[in-house]
Amino acid sequence: MVEQDAPGVRRLERLVERVAPRDPVRWEARPPLKRGRLVSRSRADQLRATVRQLGLAVGHDEMPERCGRSAKALLAPRSIDAFLELASEGEFRDRRNPAAIGSPLSWSTLATLRDCLVILGEQAGIEVVVPRIYRERLDLAPVAGAEQLELLYGRLVGSVPADATMARSLACAGLVLDSRMRSGDLVTRRVEHVHLDEGDAWVDAVWHHQGSGRVREDQVPLRPGTVTALRRWLGFREGLVAGLQGSDHGMLWVTAKARMHLVHGAYETYEAGMPLGPWGMRRGFSTGMDRLNEVLASQWEGPGPWVPLPPRVEQWRRGAEWAQEQAGQG
Repeated sequence: MVEQDAPGVRRLERLVERVAPRDPVRWEARPPLKRGRLVSRSRADQLRATVRQLGLAVGHDEMPERCGRSAKALLAPRSIDAFLELASEGEFRDRRNPAAIGSPLSWSTLATLRDCLVILGEQAGIEVVVPRIYRERLDLAPVAGAEQLELLYGRLVGSVPADATMARSLACAGLVLDSRMRSGDLVTRRVEHVHLDEGDAWVDAVWHHQGSGRVREDQVPLRPGTVTALRRWLGFREGLVAGLQGSDHGMLWVTAKARMHLVHGAYETYEAGMPLGPWGMRRGFSTGMDRLNEVLASQWEGPGPWVPLPPRVEQWRRGAEWAQEQAGQG
């Protein structure tokens, strides 16, 4: 995964070394950033850590192809979005601390990473577009109103989704609203973790808590709409995994169609029905929600214009938590 020798990474390393030299003598004579301030010791460490993580990211098969070829490509919007999504799940934590790998970043660490990306862009003369980071809610769209949620729940239990991608997103949305699991936890769930035919339906849920490394597991009851959506998705899933060579791997969330991806410099086919990773889950969820928004927008009769439902798993999870907190304060 490590590609520290990528041209884009090398350029960023040189930029950081110029404003935050490791040599003690040069440090005292370091030039200011383009924004006019000198780099502090702590900020120097943060900038170096950010470049190190970008060096890991350019070799990741979920980053844009050849994103490390230049600093401009590495700091482009698509690269930044993919990098922050992966980094937020702890994908690029220091390998010298194996216990921390895969542990999601705290909001403050993610905000620092965002600030460092902006500084690197300024020094390179590249405009960097990054999401705002909020303590309570990370880059959230407004929580859907009651009328919108009524349409969503109607879609969960109403007409059959047009395709597997939409069915998967509907099932995922229901499960997120009921369980508050993160995308990184959702992709660990197997078919056997969903209990739909044993009286009251439930899911064996798991939550990895940010920063602490603690893991909590519990059984979470599922609402009727979520049960219906999951049944439909499982029907699509059965057809998808049937086309695989070999036995069913048992993972709940799978790819809805075959796609090509880059592995160690060569393209390989990732078949339909294969397990989804955290990034694939987030990307597939957004695609399905975009299609759902088109359908719901055509059915919307007001009042007011249609406001699209959030396209990201994390927006649903945090939005549901926010609504629950507001209800508790009422």
